[in-house]
Amino acid sequence: MVHIRPFEEGDTARLLAIEKVCPHGNEHCAVGVDKKSNFTARYALYDNWNVLIAEEDDGEVGGWIGWTVKQSPAQQEPYVYLAEVMVHPAFRRKGVATTLVHEAEQQAQETGSKYLYCYIYGPNDASTALFEKRGYASMRTLKSCALTAYKKVGIAANYTIEHATIRDIPAVVRLINEYNAGRAHFAPYTPEGFASYLNGIPGYGLEQFWVAHDKDAEGTIVACAGLWDCSVLAEMCYTKEPRMWHVMRTLLGFLSLFGRVPRIPAEGEYFKVYFMTDHAFKPDHGDAMSALIGSFNNIVFDANRDFFVANLDPDDPLVAVLKKFKPQIDTWHIYAKALESGGKLPAFSPFYVDVRDCIL
Repeated sequence: MVHIRPFEEGDTARLLAIEKVCPHGNEHCAVGVDKKSNFTARYALYDNWNVLIAEEDDGEVGGWIGWTVKQSPAQQEPYVYLAEVMVHPAFRRKGVATTLVHEAEQQAQETGSKYLYCYIYGPNDASTALFEKRGYASMRTLKSCALTAYKKVGIAANYTIEHATIRDIPAVVRLINEYNAGRAHFAPYTPEGFASYLNGIPGYGLEQFWVAHDKDAEGTIVACAGLWDCSVLAEMCYTKEPRMWHVMRTLLGFLSLFGRVPRIPAEGEYFKVYFMTDHAFKPDHGDAMSALIGSFNNIVFDANRDFFVANLDPDDPLVAVLKKFKPQIDTWHIYAKALESGGKLPAFSPFYVDVRDCIL
């Protein structure tokens, strides 16, 4: 019989082993994650988190669920982000995942949270079926835009791209707050809070944040963004690569005889990713954001990395800017459930993507 208990540090090795055999996706396309040796590092990004373990009477661990409690900036009410639910293949179709989600919902209610939400990778049919059966509704579809840095690009001469400094933070915070005003789940920053947030994420920090100055406007900051090296927490691979990747690798293998081409990792090959995050730009300065993305391309190229990724609401103005860079686009779905009977869910459109949620 399976029972539910709190996570213990001694569970780490078993949970990481389970994760290796639980990719996100289906038989046509699936993504795997290697969190290295630190299972709780992704949860430590949050102030308030919990993990529950499903364990048989003989001590065999069958799976887990993890979540964090967040605070609504608009209603000042808590809500819960369900970060992941993992069940070993040997324990599937036994109600383990349903039991874990139910227990998480019960504990979420005890925190006073009004609803839960989660991300589901587009091809992950099993997760979609699980959460729809539990009464979760599809609220929004996000675009995960991956850009390959296989050659250096030129930068527009009318913008200066520089590392942000402490003196830049007030202007950066104003720009970010204006850009994201009205987006669901966005809590406006203060200068002090933003600096603390940057430096509290491993692989990020002020040294990984850049600004674009407009030379024609006395050096005004008109765009900004950060590059988070999330590989310090996890690396990813396609355990089942998309068919198009296989076709493209064959084609690019031939084209590589004549010049530089994007590199496409092989199935099962782990790759390191930067997340582009905390971006903002003034409405009439899409070119500044384009220059900043070009600079990121060159930084990622020099670091000998393959990709940098932006996870975006489809109505984010950055989507239009990225089109010229021809990103590969995956989809993620946001599902949510009200915890009170008859309770209404808030609008999830437009949506602010918390980059901390993007570790699978």
